[in-house]
Amino acid sequence: MTVATGLTGAGPAAAATGFSEVTSFGSNPGNQRMFTYVPTSAGTGAPVVVLFHGCGGQAQDLDVNTGWRKYADLYGFHLVLPEQKPENVGSGGIVPHKCFSAWNEADRTHGGDGEARSVVQMVDHMATTYGADMSRVFVTGYSGGGAATNVMLAAYPDRFKAGAVFFGMPYGCADTESAYFRTGSLGPCSGSTSTLTPQQWGDRVRGSYPGYSGTRPPVQIWHGGADPLISPRSLDYQRDQWTNVFGISRTPASTTTPGSGITKSVYGSGQVETWLIADMGHEQPVDPGTGVQNCGVSGVGYAQICGPYHATLFFGLGSGTPPPATTCWTATNAAHIAAGRARTVSLSAYAVGSGDHLGLAASAVSRSVQQTAPGHYVRVTACP
Repeated sequence: MTVATGLTGAGPAAAATGFSEVTSFGSNPGNQRMFTYVPTSAGTGAPVVVLFHGCGGQAQDLDVNTGWRKYADLYGFHLVLPEQKPENVGSGGIVPHKCFSAWNEADRTHGGDGEARSVVQMVDHMATTYGADMSRVFVTGYSGGGAATNVMLAAYPDRFKAGAVFFGMPYGCADTESAYFRTGSLGPCSGSTSTLTPQQWGDRVRGSYPGYSGTRPPVQIWHGGADPLISPRSLDYQRDQWTNVFGISRTPASTTTPGSGITKSVYGSGQVETWLIADMGHEQPVDPGTGVQNCGVSGVGYAQICGPYHATLFFGLGSGTPPPATTCWTATNAAHIAAGRARTVSLSAYAVGSGDHLGLAASAVSRSVQQTAPGHYVRVTACP
């Protein structure tokens, strides 16, 4: 049964459009909730993107706040949004903070009787109910949802065409709940002191689906260089893991700078792609605005680049070539400060580089700031 929430007009219960909860989609061995967003632009044969929330989150957080709904509408693909239940039991106790289980063998291995299998059943439901294209199924997630993304890519490589991991952790970083949630530099998942070799990281992925010899889905990996919750070293561990799985060099084939402090590296022939944002913490990469490359709402993350837009291009769901990186922003001073375009001095905001005065830091009035060189911003009357 599908229950429409009324965000958009719904058709018959078995094929509702808009944002809906689906309460029956298989045996659901992992006891997950299933939500979908079905845009009116998604006809028979539409692709599917599975979207995992982070710890403490809920399905609709990523659907609305980060721009995925915008791209689903624009490019005509379905969203499947698993949601963790607080009462679910993990390895040794209640799952903390509504995190998806990336440590329990049953939840993270091919054919296991747990969460990953529930998600596969959700995908199958989209085929039987909406005629979705099972050869174009993608997966992405943020933080704990990024870890869940790696689980799906490892356990079910034959079911996904590509994945994008935002601020996540490598597959198999911990085998118990207590280890998974161990914080600090020594934490096996969030820390920076792992001694595992690339071969050992790769073996963990291969062990998720023993004997699998088919095609592996390419993976895009995002992280913030100033992430205080999950060490930026996690990006390195994931790069080591997946380049080993693909049998390609850990030395990038190309490196570009799509924006100030942003480094994009491509490995092999594109099987692995990493995005490191130097001064970004544990946030959502969004860039509010009206352009195709803009996404998200103010206040939910790092307002400088739209991660979902670039993930959509990586998946091959977008059309055309990426537009030039945004070089002019109109926002409140608080947003400019949060994005690193301005700094605070004695309650006032000043553009980084030029030192142009933007008014009180707490002002609700929007100001326009243009980047004229890396790390150099000037105040302008309005953006072009």
